[in-house]
Amino acid sequence: MAASRSTELISELPRQLVRDLRGLGGNERIAFLGAATVVASMLLPWYRAPVSSDLVQTGFGAFSFAEGALILVAAATTFLALECGGGYVPPRPLREWGLFVTAGVWAALIVVYRMFDRPDFQLAGIDDTYEIHYGIFVALAGAIIIVMAGLRMRPRERAKRPEPPD
Repeated sequence: MAASRSTELISELPRQLVRDLRGLGGNERIAFLGAATVVASMLLPWYRAPVSSDLVQTGFGAFSFAEGALILVAAATTFLALECGGGYVPPRPLREWGLFVTAGVWAALIVVYRMFDRPDFQLAGIDDTYEIHYGIFVALAGAIIIVMAGLRMRPRERAKRPEPPD
């Protein structure tokens, strides 16, 4: 029995993804790295209990709409990097660098929001909020990497613009 068309597409997906990643330019790779850092930071401890340094909560453990938005921004950044690395040019007035900077700033704002809006810690009569741990700073660094990738693209796009006639 022959394999279905969807099975062939699924088996081809990893090879296509590797080809797309190899086709990325330097700045798109940096943006992809920043997005991967944001998602990977969700596995690290974002919060530490005030009573013990052994009790921690990861980004996924404190999952709310903010973490969902953060993953969505990372996915959109990855998609944009792969598309632009393949030759896609966003329609005017959008610019590739502007989209990356916007995504990175938005991700950073979400992370800063979660630094102030920490989950509550409740255990045996103790009612307090979690303390910030290193994982949330890794997420912030990933967002800053995305912003930096976008800012590195801007001079290149300015050089490609045609000069106005005299």
